[in-house]
Amino acid sequence: MANTTPRILIQPLKVALITGVAQKLPVLIRVQAPDPVSTEKKARKPYHLALVIDRSGSMSGPPLAEAVRCAKHITDQLAPTDIASLIVFDDRVQTLVLARPVGDRKALYHALSRVHSGGSTNLYGGWQAGAQSLLPAAGEAALARVILLSDGNANVGEITDTAGIATLCAQAAERGVSTSTYGLGADFNEDLMVEMAKLGGGNHYYGDTAADLFEPFAQEFDFISALCARQVRLSLAAAPGVSIRLLNDYPVDGDAGMPVIRLPDIAFGAEAWALVELEIPSSLAIEGTGQLLQAAVTASTPDGEPLAFADALLTLPAMPASAWAILLADPLVVTRQAELAASKLLERARAAAEHGDWATVERLLAEARQLFADQPWVIEVLESIAELARSRDAARFRKEALYSSRFMHTRISPTEESSYEGPVTELGSSSFLRRKTAQGKAEFDKPDETKK
Repeated sequence: MANTTPRILIQPLKVALITGVAQKLPVLIRVQAPDPVSTEKKARKPYHLALVIDRSGSMSGPPLAEAVRCAKHITDQLAPTDIASLIVFDDRVQTLVLARPVGDRKALYHALSRVHSGGSTNLYGGWQAGAQSLLPAAGEAALARVILLSDGNANVGEITDTAGIATLCAQAAERGVSTSTYGLGADFNEDLMVEMAKLGGGNHYYGDTAADLFEPFAQEFDFISALCARQVRLSLAAAPGVSIRLLNDYPVDGDAGMPVIRLPDIAFGAEAWALVELEIPSSLAIEGTGQLLQAAVTASTPDGEPLAFADALLTLPAMPASAWAILLADPLVVTRQAELAASKLLERARAAAEHGDWATVERLLAEARQLFADQPWVIEVLESIAELARSRDAARFRKEALYSSRFMHTRISPTEESSYEGPVTELGSSSFLRRKTAQGKAEFDKPDETKK
């Protein structure tokens, strides 16, 4: 049955408490957008995009050519009334096209044809120029976003440290301009690129090679085109005496009793989710306790209109331990628990790889194969990671471990996600909802070059 309204679902691991026992209860909160109601294109506010491309010397050849091709793909998808700017950077920053309506696209095509490689990497300067091109009219946009691609580190410019640049991305996001980042190859600073997107309210992707870039670029625009809910804030209120611990890596405001969680933007037919752990004292684990948790969501449409969600409540009965033990665990909660646990394990493996401790990496991956043997997608991700571990390629291992870990923590998913049986399972899903086994590799259909 089609879902026609935004909604919040609360699913505990088990549908009861153990009588008279202090306990920790995993609870999954699912924030769902309605299903798409029509394939017809409706009038919308314009998108405002800044395409920011690293043209430093290391981008010479296929990487820069592929970056330009990806930028052309984004350009092809824009409506004439959408706003776009084009910025390139090496040690200098150049604005090739000022922010203006796309029109017939000729100005963007011409500028892209003139992009060539240069010197060092003033990444902050490039991002800053992109953000400044969008900030004045951000309030008029359905979405204002900097799309930044680089294969290196921020090694020249006014600001080069990760914390400083990411903080400015967060400030721009508060003013209506988000940031999505694309890393390329083995030498870019993945911590910087991920943190910029995380605090900047956008998405983060990477391509192991130039040939792997197109898929995430197409994925980003598919997501933008299907966008339903922005500025999604999940507010949780627990019963007195109950504390809440968030298990995902989302930004959080408030305290352990009443956190406000900043969830990702949500597309039609998709959901953002958060897994929390409720710590419940024995005095509340009794029959008739009443409400344990209340969930409320605020969000807006791409046109800036409020999106209404009805609050969701969690009330559970209590039963003896013997009866509780035979209750079945919710399979979706179990799956989300496994994904977050695997994500944490990948973080530990990445830290070990940074110190060259490959014995620990292999031990952690072996443990993970046993722990998550009943989770086929997680197992395929681990096998992909293990292949990099066997090659002892620390740079590539660090990147794939970080991006896979982040994806498991923060991915949006279909409201009705099918069991994973290999990549073929994902072909029916929108590109931005597919479960990839290697974040840095193109895994699904690539564009038909004959149509270019």
